[in-house]
Amino acid sequence: MIELKSLTKVYPGGVKALDALDLEIRDGEFFALLGPSGCGKTTLLRTIAGLETATSGQVVIGSKDVTHVQPGARDVAMVFQDYALFPHMDVTDNISYPLRIKKVAKPARTAKAAEVGARLGLEGLMDRRPGQLSGGQQQRVALARVMATQAQAFLFDEPLSNLDARLRLEARTFLKKLQRELGVTTVFVTHDQAEALAMADRMAVMEAGHIRQIGTPAEVFQRPANTFVAGFIGSTPMNLLDGTVRGETLEVAGCKVPAPAAGLRDGEKIVYGVRPEYVTYSVEPVDGSIAGKVVLSESLGASHLVTLEAAGETVQVIVPEGDEPALGDEGYAVPRTDRALIYRDGELV
Repeated sequence: MIELKSLTKVYPGGVKALDALDLEIRDGEFFALLGPSGCGKTTLLRTIAGLETATSGQVVIGSKDVTHVQPGARDVAMVFQDYALFPHMDVTDNISYPLRIKKVAKPARTAKAAEVGARLGLEGLMDRRPGQLSGGQQQRVALARVMATQAQAFLFDEPLSNLDARLRLEARTFLKKLQRELGVTTVFVTHDQAEALAMADRMAVMEAGHIRQIGTPAEVFQRPANTFVAGFIGSTPMNLLDGTVRGETLEVAGCKVPAPAAGLRDGEKIVYGVRPEYVTYSVEPVDGSIAGKVVLSESLGASHLVTLEAAGETVQVIVPEGDEPALGDEGYAVPRTDRALIYRDGELV
């Protein structure tokens, strides 16, 4: 288990990268740190590794307080964005380098490198240098080096970002499968929501040095705790529309829709949130629909993302391929009430 207690990191000049964070990562889970650039996720990972020194707070790995322990003594292994392979060493020596540092005898570390390399499909490449390998092969060498250390925890800093789209899909499937087989606690930093949603057991969404929500991918996707997470998570951002409570209904984009939450005060201002995946398009008005004009249609392959302008608001709808309306059409967005959310002062009601 990795536990962070009131962890704070302030850089010279007063820049606060981490602001009193509390976080518990369970033994054996795949935990993703997700957020926009500059939110503090890489600083948090490097602080766990000991590559950054905490200004205050504690880092506990297992049952040991490692806040002031050197990186090499924390029993964690890290894969960097650029893999950090030694260009003058072959694959065998790159994989076995951490064991060399620990003064493991050469025959033993060579045997370990061969064993781990075979497990990751690197047989036949053990005598090559990094410059002779593809991006996907280099990534596997970096993973093999981590595995060879047999550390308590693996720390990954955007390890898939240098791969092309097809290799990224293959690599994330492979990495998740490998982590499940090994059962090693893994912390994975990414700015790619699809990666986090597909791979993580749980995830934390960060903003400006704060954790805005912790939960399973399903919890974070279906019930974002605040409008920041709602607008950040998802391949298509959630529709967030200003509204006013009118008795049992909401006035949103000049139309009346059912109120999906109880305890709302008549006349209060709220934000109505619903994902485009949970909105259908209709050419005829129906109860609870939002009238608008089609201003954009973007192909997503098997579906289209259709954007309507409605009384000064923008509403997006996912429409099956072949059913997309023409630009300029007048139509109706029909939200699913059971999937709609209400935010008051930026927080989920």
